[in-house]
Parts: sequence; C-alpha cells; structure tokens
Amino acid sequence: METALVVDDDRFFLAVLGDFVSHDLKMRPILVEDGATALDILKSEHVDLVLLDIVMPGMDGLEVLGKVKDHHPSLPVIMVTSSSSIEHVITALRYGADDFVRKPVNLEELQLGVSRVMNKVRVANLPPPPPPDKASERRRTDRVRLPSRSRAQLQLLDVILIDLSLSGALIEHTQPVRPGEVYRFSFSVDGHQVQALARATRVFASHRVAISSGERQVVYRSGIEFVGVEKAVADVISTYIDRLQHQSSGKAGSEAPATNPLGTP
Repeated sequence: METALVVDDDRFFLAVLGDFVSHDLKMRPILVEDGATALDILKSEHVDLVLLDIVMPGMDGLEVLGKVKDHHPSLPVIMVTSSSSIEHVITALRYGADDFVRKPVNLEELQLGVSRVMNKVRVANLPPPPPPDKASERRRTDRVRLPSRSRAQLQLLDVILIDLSLSGALIEHTQPVRPGEVYRFSFSVDGHQVQALARATRVFASHRVAISSGERQVVYRSGIEFVGVEKAVADVISTYIDRLQHQSSGKAGSEAPATNPLGTP
C-alpha cells in the first residue's frame, strides 16, 4: 500500500485529510502536526506522497518543501493551505511543489490533483518497453472506428469512445482535458472493463450541441495515446480490433448511423 504523509497544524483538518487519504485514495496516512516531525519521518519511512500546509508555527511549509525536495526531488508534494498569498504560490512552485490546493478543499479536485502527480511518478518509473517486432509495429497503426459509440471514463470525466487502436484512441467529451497530462482511462471491450494509463496528445473543439436550458455546449475531441499498456489489456484490444476489421471487410463504404449521445442537436 502506498503511503501519504499529511502535515498540518490544524488537528481537525488533519483528521479530515487522514480519512480522505485512507478511504478515497486507498493509501496509508501518516499524520503529523509540524514540519520538523515530517522531516524526521522521511528519514525512517518510505513515503509516496506529501500533503503539506504552508502556514505552521516553527518551520513553515515552504521551508519543509525546500528540504524535502533537496533530499527527495522525485517525491510528489501537494500544498494544501489556507494561504491566499500569491508570493506563497510562486515560492512553492519555485521550490518544486507539484500542485497547490487552497482550503476549504474540494476533495474531488484534490483527488484529481493527487491522481495527476502520482501518475507522473508511476509513468516515470515504468521500465522501458522492449524493442517492437515488425508485427507489433504493423498492429500499432491499425485503428478501427467503433460501430456504435460507447461510454468510457477518463479519470473522473465521462467521455465517448469513437475509435480505438493498440496505441491509443479518439474520444469525445464536454469538459476539456490538458494535452500532455496522463489520465487513467477505463472503457469496455466485449463486455470486459479494462483500464490503462493514457496521455492526451491533442484536443480540439469539434461541434456544439443543445442542452436542456436551450444553450449550446461545446463538444471536444481528443486523441489519447496509451502509456505502458499491460499485455492482458493489449491482447483484449487486439482481439477486439481483429474482430471489427473482419466484420467490416466487404462492407467498404458503409457506415453506422450517426448518433449523438452527448446531447440533442
């Protein structure tokens, strides 16, 4: 189980974050009320994430952040603080903070921030892929358009899966994503729910749809590339692509009726 070190002098908020780490992040929390104790913990414990307040008596969070990054530069640190000072934000980023969340904390926003920084660490630690053979290189170029659009999840976002390949996919969504960010992508293939890490490579506004209020909402399309797909997941996708290509051979020029699950035009 991964471990999160939570540092805050407010005991009530410390308990709230401890429950959040345990129940929402599924990580083991270590709760401390001051920076000196936090630095001592890091000497004896393996820690995967630090949630750090700025305004604390004695050693403040910015000083703690600087010492943490001096000795553990790859350890992700998210500042969770009531400070509204822009100087604090600038200094925290200069010292290497990976994200910055203000109190009162939106826990869903914090969970997204944690997922982003942890995914970056996990991707950085992935072993290099083996050199591909000619067959796998050929298969990476195979991309099939799904006969009917299916719903999927990109982190906490509901998206529509339009086409799929062994190396990535094209998705449609109403909330923009950040190119270059790594997200957890979950989708269904032949009734099997599979997950993979995926990086958004391009995002563009596709069209607008009407929503219930009569206003029109922008629909985005994003290309995503898979990052470190497990062999079992790759096999499921490969089998699915083979089947769709076999079904579509001899049906050249025909297309499935267009649907618009994101809204009514």
